[in-house]
Amino acid sequence: MTDQAKGVLLTTIGVIAIIPDSLLIRLIDAEVLVIAFWRSSLAGVVLILVIGLRQKSNTLRAIVQLRWSGAIYTALSALATLLFVVAIETTTVASTLFIVSTTPVFSAIMGRFVLREPVGQRMIWTILLSIFGIGIIVWGPEGGPSKAAVGDFAALGVALCLSISYTVARRARRFSMVPAAALSQLLLAFVILAVTNPFVLSGASWVYALVLGGMLVPLGTAMLAIGPRYITAAEVSLLLLLEAALAPVLVWLVLGETPSQHVILGGALLLTVLTVSNLIGLRSNGRLA
Repeated sequence: MTDQAKGVLLTTIGVIAIIPDSLLIRLIDAEVLVIAFWRSSLAGVVLILVIGLRQKSNTLRAIVQLRWSGAIYTALSALATLLFVVAIETTTVASTLFIVSTTPVFSAIMGRFVLREPVGQRMIWTILLSIFGIGIIVWGPEGGPSKAAVGDFAALGVALCLSISYTVARRARRFSMVPAAALSQLLLAFVILAVTNPFVLSGASWVYALVLGGMLVPLGTAMLAIGPRYITAAEVSLLLLLEAALAPVLVWLVLGETPSQHVILGGALLLTVLTVSNLIGLRSNGRLA
């Protein structure tokens, strides 16, 4: 199997694993911090166990060698996780995922300032049109911020946190960020445990939490940390758009949540712009015939 095929396969598995994420968060009957605790604590424990089995006695070394880059990645990933749960609980799933799908756009901006990576004309247009699309989602049809603006801005915070953490990961690309991803989950869980009692789930919520935090999140986190090491950012971005397209449909089918017209319009613009931009990028790099 070629590196490209391996990267596409691993990344696709990661994307499929996180598609039900939003639905399960909605199905868990609990407050935001409680949901975030179980999503993070279970995922962190599973990831640490997997790392321990693979690294054995070198687990601590795998974490320590990340140094400052690992610390930044850990802190921002933890914040992104919390903001994601806040966004899902306070705005529509479609709004959240459409806005989060612009993470590669902000990554390009961060790459320009941190890594001195060039930003071509294609990316400039992508950035401008993406910002316009986000504006449509957040601003709403009344000519002002929509009622779900808190969730929309939380989703924007997720995109910003992830873009910075991904830039840090690119700068330290010789190291795997899976240990830092595991630490970020545990860090958030410990912080939440200090301020609230998370042991209040009941009935089916325990099942949803176990499936989400114990299976899907660690699988998605691991695959999305490993897969992109073998394929281009454009290929990763295209695959990640599957979540933005399919997760709202899944939530609509199960919960009947229908996004408003301005969310659909802004989301359609974002998905179109990002898809076209990434296809152009793949063609220019000779990755698309």
